Amino acid sequence: MQTHKRVLTSLFELVRLPNIFTAPPDVMMGLTVSGAALTSSAATLLLASACAYAGGMALNDACDATLDARERPERPIPSGRITRAGAFTVAGLLLALCLGLAAASGLRPFLVALGLVVAIVVYDAVAKRTAVGPAVMASCRALNAGLGIALGALAWPAVGAVAILFAYVLILTLVSRFEVMTAPVTLVRAAASGFAALLAIAVALFVLGWGPGGLTGLVFLALLAAWLGPPVRDAIADPAPRRIIGVIKAAVLGIILLDAAFTSASRGLVSGALVAACFVPAYVLGRRFASA
Repeated sequence: MQTHKRVLTSLFELVRLPNIFTAPPDVMMGLTVSGAALTSSAATLLLASACAYAGGMALNDACDATLDARERPERPIPSGRITRAGAFTVAGLLLALCLGLAAASGLRPFLVALGLVVAIVVYDAVAKRTAVGPAVMASCRALNAGLGIALGALAWPAVGAVAILFAYVLILTLVSRFEVMTAPVTLVRAAASGFAALLAIAVALFVLGWGPGGLTGLVFLALLAAWLGPPVRDAIADPAPRRIIGVIKAAVLGIILLDAAFTSASRGLVSGALVAACFVPAYVLGRRFASA
């Protein structure tokens, strides 16, 4: 029994179980800003999104096994709890399941899912440590939201929401490159300014573009600002790896609140709150399992 529990725990660490809850909110946001109906096909895409994220994380560790042996020896592969071949198998099965679930929802979602899987593979296997790595990672998140948009219309609210999500993840990925080394203070300050600018743009979109209903999105933007503020301030004062990891973890969970803001602006406070509810399991599980 203990052996099975250890294997399951290692598998949860491999796929970053807490962060999986940040993926379906992207799809929910895409559905709402594109005006798509919440059907059984939409529900299937939520699961496809979760599979894509989990598969991407397993592939990430399989590709990084040699580097992690030096920098992150506690991870499942370098610690010997999961083999590299096993991680590749898990990744392949989950990414294939993502494609299968998307195909069951229609041709458009399948094509978006195909683009998402290709972007995940390119990032993990080729682009991660290149100059285009952050942009490829941000594209993965944008395509993840695109799964939901594929069931609706690519109108300007959807474009604006995805553009802000892309930029947010771009900043996050640039910061994450310093999770094992001290970051330049100028980079952390620039990231803080970038996050603040994105929040300001989102506020402008809600106030000027969404009408009175859009104001409900401000609730979740305020929560996001309050959540991100402390770890970012700490990292500016001391840009050591542990502070940078704190920013990374907070910013990843913050994606849920960003998605909730756009969902609320499009469909109302209750819909936004349902998306924001994913924050609870992500936070609670993050105290038990590795999320970075």
